[in-house]
Amino acid sequence: MRDRDNWSSDHLLKRGFIGFCLICMVASSIQFIPVQYIKSNVFNINNMVLTIEFFGAYIIMLNFAVYAYRRYGNGKLFKKLSLKDYQLTAFTTVMAFLIAQAYIYMFDIFFQNRFKIEAIHFSKDLYDNNWSLGLLIVGFVFLSPILEELVFRAYILDVAFSDKWRWLGELVSAFFYGLFHMRYHNLFSFIFFAQYGFWMAWLYNQTRNVKAAILMHVVLNAVTISIVGYYYYH
Repeated sequence: MRDRDNWSSDHLLKRGFIGFCLICMVASSIQFIPVQYIKSNVFNINNMVLTIEFFGAYIIMLNFAVYAYRRYGNGKLFKKLSLKDYQLTAFTTVMAFLIAQAYIYMFDIFFQNRFKIEAIHFSKDLYDNNWSLGLLIVGFVFLSPILEELVFRAYILDVAFSDKWRWLGELVSAFFYGLFHMRYHNLFSFIFFAQYGFWMAWLYNQTRNVKAAILMHVVLNAVTISIVGYYYYH
């Protein structure tokens, strides 16, 4: 497809509609709904059906995100990471985490009502249920990072912005990421998550490799779920 055709109004409308659908899909967190209804560790039909629904939702969403990128994107998904990519990923992950901790300390919001550690997917009961906890870990640490990076980074940055406007894409990506992760409904929470979104978008622009952003996201989510677990049991 020629570049001028790629940026025609017709293609912009199609890509914009698909992007809107992708963002709404991720924001709905519909794949986590079955986890909330698993109340026991017993192997039964109810838990099996809910588990199938959980993975089924992810399969559909991931396939839609991959299809959308391959249909309208202009890069190659899941390229091999180079040594420089790993170095940039490590640097960006550490920077984002340190800035987040400094932000929490600066505004003293970690143990305040404005920014409680409890979120919709985290509860003490959930951590006491091994079945639902296992699904949460798989989804939160591995599957969600893949899905969200395909949407918030790969699709938004590659499909919605030309090369000279990719810096603006970083801000837009950060805005949407902060907006749809703002589980605590205040500006402090929005900024906290938006800065993560900005760093992942910056990393994606530097590497042009969604694997780098996924790896960063996986590490940050793994650290987060470990901190929450420590909070509940100590």
